[in-house]
Amino acid sequence: MASFTFEDTRQHLQLVSSEEATGELKLFVPCYRRIPSSDGQHPSSSSAPSQDTPLRFDPVEPSDFEAHVANQMANLELGPLQDLVDFPKDDVEVILSPREYRTVNPAVPDNWNNLTPQVRSCVETYTRNWLTVTRRYQKYCNGSRRKGLNLPHQVFECDESFNVEKQSFQSSVATQADELQTEAPEFFIQSLLQPTDLQEVDRRNEIMRKSGRLADLFTLYPPPVEEEAVNHRALPQTPCEQLEQRLQINFLEFKFEIEIEPFFLILALYDLKERRKISENFYLDLNSGEFRDVMQAETEFHCYFRKAIFSISQPSSEIYLVIKVEKVLQQGSIADCVDPYVTIKENETAKSKEKIGKLRFQATSFCQRLSLYRMPFAWAAVDLMTLISNRGSQSSLDRESAVAGSGSEMRSRSVDKYNILPFGTVQHSLSTFNKQEEDKLSDEDLMKFITDEKKPSPLLRRLRKIPGVFRFEVTVVKETPSCCFTPDFLELKSSNNENSELALEVLEFPQPGLSTPYTIYRNLLYVYPQFLNLTNRQISARNITVKIQFMGSEKTNRALPVIFGKSGHPEYVKESYTPVAYHSRSPLFYEEVKIKLPPDLTKDHHLLFTFYHINCQPKQSQDCPEVPLGYSWLSILDNGQLRCGTFELPICLDKLPFPYSVTSTSVPGLKWLDNRKAVFKLELRPVSTVHTQDRNLEQFFTLCEAVDERRSLVHQAEMLSQAVSMLKLVRLEELAQFLNVVLDKLLPLLLLSSGMGAEGAPVCKEIFEVLIVIVDRLHSSEEVKKDLLGRSHYLASYVYYVFSMPVLQESRVTESEKYATLKPEAAAVLRRIRLRSISDPAIQPLKSTELKVRGGSPKQSKLFHEELAYCIVFTSGQMRDKIYRHLWFFFQLLIKSMSQYLSDMDLWNSPPKRRFSEGFSGIVYTVVNIGTEFVKHQDAEITEVTNLSLGFFLNDLLSLMDRGFVLRLICHHHKELLDTAVTQPHLHDRRIDFLRVVCSHEHFVTLNLPLASSFQTQEGNECEKDAAGQDSVSLSRKFRQQHFLVGLLLEEIADGLRADSGRLIRREAVSLLHSLLASHDKDLRLWNPEVKEKVAALYLPLLGIALSALPQLQKLSDSDRSKLNARHSNPRNVTSLIFTSPVALTPPSASTNRYSTPITGFSSPGSAMSTEVMQTLLHCFLWVLKNADEATVKGWMLRLPMQQLLSFLELLDLCVSNFEYEGQPSTEQISSYVYRKSRDMKVRLEETIFGTTGARREMMKRREYPGIDRLFPGVSVGLQEKLRWRKDLTQWRQSVDKNKSKLELQQEALIGGNLTMETNLIVLDTLELVIQQCSSMPEFKPVVAAVLKVLIHSLCCNQSTLYLQNCFNTQRAVVAKFLDVLFDEDSEHCTDLCLLLLQRCMSRFESTRLQASASLYLLMRQSYRVHFPRMKMYITLSLASLAEKISNQDEHCLQKSLGIILTYLETDRAMKGTDFPTQVEELIRNLKAVSGDTVKLHEYLKDVDMQIDLMYRIAKCLQNYLDLRLMWLRNIAMKHVERKRFAEAAHCLVHSAALVAEYLSRVEGSVHLPMGSVSFQRISINVLEESLVCDEVFSMEREGICTGNSFSEEGLLEFLDEAVELFNRAECFEAVYEIYKLVIPIAEFHRNIKKLSVIHGNLKETFDLILSKDNKRMFGTFFRVGFYGSLFGELDGQEYVYKEPGITNLVEISARLQEFYKMQFGRDHVEVLKDSLPVKKENLDPSKGYLQITYVEPYFEEYELKNRVAYYERNSNLRRFIYSTPYTLNGRAHGELSQQYKRKTILTTLHAFPYIKTRISIIERQEINLRPIEAVIEDMQKKTHELAQATSGSPPNMKLLQMVLQGSVGTTVNQGPLEVAQVFLSEIPDDPKLFRHHNKLRICFKDFLKRCENALKKNKSLITSEQLEYQRELERNYEALEHNLQPFINRRIPHLYVTTRL
Repeated sequence: MASFTFEDTRQHLQLVSSEEATGELKLFVPCYRRIPSSDGQHPSSSSAPSQDTPLRFDPVEPSDFEAHVANQMANLELGPLQDLVDFPKDDVEVILSPREYRTVNPAVPDNWNNLTPQVRSCVETYTRNWLTVTRRYQKYCNGSRRKGLNLPHQVFECDESFNVEKQSFQSSVATQADELQTEAPEFFIQSLLQPTDLQEVDRRNEIMRKSGRLADLFTLYPPPVEEEAVNHRALPQTPCEQLEQRLQINFLEFKFEIEIEPFFLILALYDLKERRKISENFYLDLNSGEFRDVMQAETEFHCYFRKAIFSISQPSSEIYLVIKVEKVLQQGSIADCVDPYVTIKENETAKSKEKIGKLRFQATSFCQRLSLYRMPFAWAAVDLMTLISNRGSQSSLDRESAVAGSGSEMRSRSVDKYNILPFGTVQHSLSTFNKQEEDKLSDEDLMKFITDEKKPSPLLRRLRKIPGVFRFEVTVVKETPSCCFTPDFLELKSSNNENSELALEVLEFPQPGLSTPYTIYRNLLYVYPQFLNLTNRQISARNITVKIQFMGSEKTNRALPVIFGKSGHPEYVKESYTPVAYHSRSPLFYEEVKIKLPPDLTKDHHLLFTFYHINCQPKQSQDCPEVPLGYSWLSILDNGQLRCGTFELPICLDKLPFPYSVTSTSVPGLKWLDNRKAVFKLELRPVSTVHTQDRNLEQFFTLCEAVDERRSLVHQAEMLSQAVSMLKLVRLEELAQFLNVVLDKLLPLLLLSSGMGAEGAPVCKEIFEVLIVIVDRLHSSEEVKKDLLGRSHYLASYVYYVFSMPVLQESRVTESEKYATLKPEAAAVLRRIRLRSISDPAIQPLKSTELKVRGGSPKQSKLFHEELAYCIVFTSGQMRDKIYRHLWFFFQLLIKSMSQYLSDMDLWNSPPKRRFSEGFSGIVYTVVNIGTEFVKHQDAEITEVTNLSLGFFLNDLLSLMDRGFVLRLICHHHKELLDTAVTQPHLHDRRIDFLRVVCSHEHFVTLNLPLASSFQTQEGNECEKDAAGQDSVSLSRKFRQQHFLVGLLLEEIADGLRADSGRLIRREAVSLLHSLLASHDKDLRLWNPEVKEKVAALYLPLLGIALSALPQLQKLSDSDRSKLNARHSNPRNVTSLIFTSPVALTPPSASTNRYSTPITGFSSPGSAMSTEVMQTLLHCFLWVLKNADEATVKGWMLRLPMQQLLSFLELLDLCVSNFEYEGQPSTEQISSYVYRKSRDMKVRLEETIFGTTGARREMMKRREYPGIDRLFPGVSVGLQEKLRWRKDLTQWRQSVDKNKSKLELQQEALIGGNLTMETNLIVLDTLELVIQQCSSMPEFKPVVAAVLKVLIHSLCCNQSTLYLQNCFNTQRAVVAKFLDVLFDEDSEHCTDLCLLLLQRCMSRFESTRLQASASLYLLMRQSYRVHFPRMKMYITLSLASLAEKISNQDEHCLQKSLGIILTYLETDRAMKGTDFPTQVEELIRNLKAVSGDTVKLHEYLKDVDMQIDLMYRIAKCLQNYLDLRLMWLRNIAMKHVERKRFAEAAHCLVHSAALVAEYLSRVEGSVHLPMGSVSFQRISINVLEESLVCDEVFSMEREGICTGNSFSEEGLLEFLDEAVELFNRAECFEAVYEIYKLVIPIAEFHRNIKKLSVIHGNLKETFDLILSKDNKRMFGTFFRVGFYGSLFGELDGQEYVYKEPGITNLVEISARLQEFYKMQFGRDHVEVLKDSLPVKKENLDPSKGYLQITYVEPYFEEYELKNRVAYYERNSNLRRFIYSTPYTLNGRAHGELSQQYKRKTILTTLHAFPYIKTRISIIERQEINLRPIEAVIEDMQKKTHELAQATSGSPPNMKLLQMVLQGSVGTTVNQGPLEVAQVFLSEIPDDPKLFRHHNKLRICFKDFLKRCENALKKNKSLITSEQLEYQRELERNYEALEHNLQPFINRRIPHLYVTTRL
């Protein structure tokens, strides 16, 4: 650390002599030397960071403020700007206000006569009125953020309330959003289509934008409370009693089970943790009127308190409410008295009632005779903290977190402390009491019992429990109840006027070491008798009591009525008796005697103790029960000081003579017990605010009163020196208690000593040093409260309220004229003589004033503020260091004394330059410069408060002195810190803090001369005005001189925003700007728009500063872009859908911490700007744009070069990104927040418990310095971001360190929504200004394009419905003016705009859909003549890009919007005669189809077949948009690959290749390429559909269509190669050959021999596979599936042919489909029809869905079979399928063979299999009915064919052959053919039409037998010897079958043959 040293007084004399010679005071800067700090070394200059270079701006001196003000005041036409010229006349007020008291009457001594000077001075201090200095207009800049903002509810679609899964579409919020009074579509579009002048459109749009705007922008984005705390000093607490946490206990009921006698309760609080009693006794009498009558001997009115208010300043976990029960003394021990209450039950038996009656009679007799005497009976204890904590919301005892206290208060004491949180009324009832033990009456015994009660103890088992009831309730005291009294029996003021029971405040005994300054008069003494030992045989006494009296003199009748009475007794009594311990000769006492001490204590006042034996039974010879035993006494004062502590006294046995000496117990002739042995022990505890317990402080008070002017100056100086030396030895606790009194005496002594000439100079120095020591001790103590600025609460309160210097002399004006609120009767308080003095006799006075000293000789002196300033300057050494550590105190004394001086001398109306002498200005200049040197050269950790103190001092001086002079002081301090910051980096932070404090002045705007520029340019020519305008928006030298403080701030910001600047400085500077602009918004004086423009003009250079910082801002946004992509998962977020994002700048999502950017400090040359700083800077930037004069802003933009103007627009775009609305918190986010909050609170609690944090430690940790990387090498430099005034988690952003409820989070969302709206409207206003300037620009296209870019970005963000209405208005106006720019070939704005308009057409709100539909329609209308084909293409492409992101609700809204567009089309009469309506209608139909099918994709996520159908339909709708069709075909192929349907996936690629080939054929027409899709028809006949693309599409290549790599020769080959691979996997080898036939010409054309070699090699392998796997390949199985029922939606009534994998039976597909649809619709709602008969819907249950599944086979005509020879040919290009259905004529499916008919159904599909789908709809059905014989013939032919195939197989398949044989000739099976023959061949048919069928069947049987014979022979040649028996069995069966069939085979039809022969 550093210490300052000075030379001797010769330097001082030289200083003053120079003043006399030159007439001015030169700067006196002391020499200093650096002393190495023991804590650490400062970084050397060589290690200074390279980026801390001086500012780029030359330093300037401020203009002459007072001269400017004088010039401006001459202008009488300022109007509302008049208040900006100078400070108001009533700026500062010195107010004498009545002191506030809690009581109805102030606490003052009863008798003011004969008061000692010490008591009188204390009472005067406690009753003096408060003198305060107030700056009336400071409230305008110190006001906090307004509560209960009445903000309009902005509706956003992104809020959780619009989630379609949780709320229906017709929500109440949607209704609210449509309250924009939107017109019907037809009227709305008519207003837009009417020919209107564009200027009129702009005017209407501007009126709409400006209506309902928020005036104060920073209401929505205020600086955090922590940020504002450093700007302002919190108002000190008023000097009054500190009542922190209070509990009110209402006592409801007390009784034992049997009621015999009255009982009396004594209650007090005990802290078992500290093992002490913490409150005085509260006496409670809850006896019934009957028992009170027994006790009451007098009719005097007595008070019964039934409510007690306990104060607990230091709550702990072990505070107990102890209840002691007493009763009237009676004969018998405590055990005897307790026994009836334990053994007897009320109303139990007649005998018990008799006993109770006797006991009541005895008790009555004892009460009448011994009512003055008590005896202990029982006790109980209640754990008060546990009681209330169990009823609190969470816990009524909350361990204090890192920073204790509230508001600006902070307690530096890091001990375990508990806060009593608010809780409801808690009722408690005690049911048992403990019997009091006679020998365990002390507090120590009691606390031991309570401690043992928590754990098992044998001692407690012996305690007898007394049943009873004691009910009470506990509440937290929120306001003083009515009829409440203080511990001094003074009635309290109360706002509650209801009559209630009496309440009494119970005095708290504070913990030693924790003291607060006394502020009220209180003079009490507590006497505690403790022990008496009368075991000596000289006295025979057992029932002993002690009578205590407070005596005013030695006369026996002079006992004073100053003892406080108990409840039910008079207010004050003369005597008090201790309870009696029955038959105890050495009793213990627990009595507390409370005495109100007289204010005029003398040596005669003493305590008299009289000891009595009490006869419990009456004696005939003695009426009084008292038997005197002895006497003792104790004087109150000991050498003039109030006694305190424990005393042991002897007992005098003789009756006291008169007079007796109270100062000594050595009175001769008296008899003493045990030879004067001390047998009586007691304790005295004074609680006095006028008598100190510190002898040094007592002597100080005494010596101060002894100093007077009648003695010589030397003698006075000696006494002053002796008095002051006493203060150095005073204990801190006593010093704090009497602080106000001590300072009231010490400060006048400073003046008194300075007026003593040379004799008083050393004393003056000593007095000032003692003052410094007192201030330092109070700040150094951990027990003393301090605020966030490190100021002692006690000192701050004294200076603000109590301190008042005497008046210089009797003035001509009255005191009531000096002070605004001073009443005439209070004027006498200030009518004193203000002393003037001089510190050094060699120094001449600054101002000549006469003061008569010692016989009237005049003496010259200085004023108090001058003397104080001199003392500060000429203090040296360590004392100087202490001064500047606690400079705030001396500066506030200085400011208040200066203010009083101006009021006394009536100088407020004088010019500020003439208020103080030039010499005093020189002193101030010196003080400030010494402070600057201290800040520059002292260690960082000790100069923070000093620097702030200098700032506050100069801030105050601006209201008192010459403002130009003070501004120069500010300039000097700022410049010195700036120059030294190169080697001391922490001075950057000090400089910003200093500037923050100085700029917080309430007249900050006036101090910056806001009218200076306008006055100077009023008379100039146009060139001069233009130059002045340029100066007003740039940080020129002239600007910084005229607007000095703003110039300093903007310099700091401009320097901090440089890329090489430290991040800490940047943040602090921007934060200061934020606070200033927020204070302007809160200032009601500046709400006039004309005034606001002038204020905003001061900050116009910020526009250029922000513009220059754009690269850094963009760099930050680019670095965060990856974090922001997470939010693109929201399908309603338009930003994720933009093809080319405008700037790709969006704020973090709600789930991302916006302040999580890596942090660097001073030492990082490339410190990146944090997101927080960027947002704050941009908000300030927008504030300037909002409030600045439009003409000035337009002129500034017009002068910008083109590139800078484009950068300005990028900056506006950045503003849109950073203030995007984040949405209301969801339920899950709130739950997560609560969890994080509880977790954070747990961590903070642990830190507090284990001492790792605390208020003081937190204060020190709030600021990190660049040296941290040197002091702590392991700590990251990023920790330097932990600044003192963090605002990471506060205000409208969602923060995690405040206890926020759901309602608070929703309120923040409301504020955030309004913030987003207002910031975007400001951007919109600015864009309109830019557009207005475009007409005068030679090159306007780049500017318009940039404007469109910002507009589109704004539309794509989360915006409110009201803003969107304004934005759409602007968008339409811009497009109308610059349509060609929108359709510029190099621009993608048209695509983006179409995309956004379609997105907004999906809005939930009709108003937004109406606007978006209008914009989209007008866009199509405006582009019709030239760009309409492109327009249609862009719209379709945009909708296609949205396809996978829209929901069912979005599609519903889109359909409505498209309907609105059709309404617009019908209304548009101007376009009726064109083909525009037709084209629009076609486009709308196409859009509806695409959107509808796209939405259904989300509904059928599990239905893959339906998904593929929908994707196919979408691709079909996009037939003319080749890129999109290829994309969807690719998507379908991927779906097929996932399902391992490789043939279908290959056909998707074949279709893609055909489409590319079609494009290449029409565009290029190369010979070696395929001739369009026709070339692919040998692969699939379906490919021809790709030739249906309209010719118009191929002419739009230049429009961006077909520009991908797919539409090239390479793309074609890529599709074909992929198709080959998939065909191979599907075993479709023949298709591979066909593809290679297309590829080979291309390879031959390019002479690609390598490619050809590969192709032919592949072909060889393909052919080999065909040969080896020809008939073994399984190409698929086909099923017909019909859907019936409304459950299936659009599938209802549809029939499809499904292609399933090769081996799939009917059961498998039926089970799969049935299970799928049952899962979708419910198991009871889906059925499968078991037959294949035609379905009649009228017979079906409408609530169910029905499936009909039938196996089908490919069907070929005879001619087809001739062309489909190969196995592959019969399994490809299949469109016709067949299935058979048996039936009978009676309706049954099966019957006799003769009646069994068959129906053959032939189905034709829309496309041929395989196709790009696995199911194809059936478009044609053909049915063929077969008669029974025809059906049998078909079956026999099929069986014969199977035998032929099994026999002719090569190589033969023996197993298959035997299986077919067994099925043909087996003993069981061969009955089937035999039966057929018997039915159809046994007789000749009657119907001639059947003759041919009869003959055909006979031939079939012959063929069948022949095939069976051949099969038997084949099998015989194949079997082994083991199967010979099996062969013989087959042969026997065959022979039997042949034998039985021969008669039927050989029978012929004669008529048939005859006919044939004919």
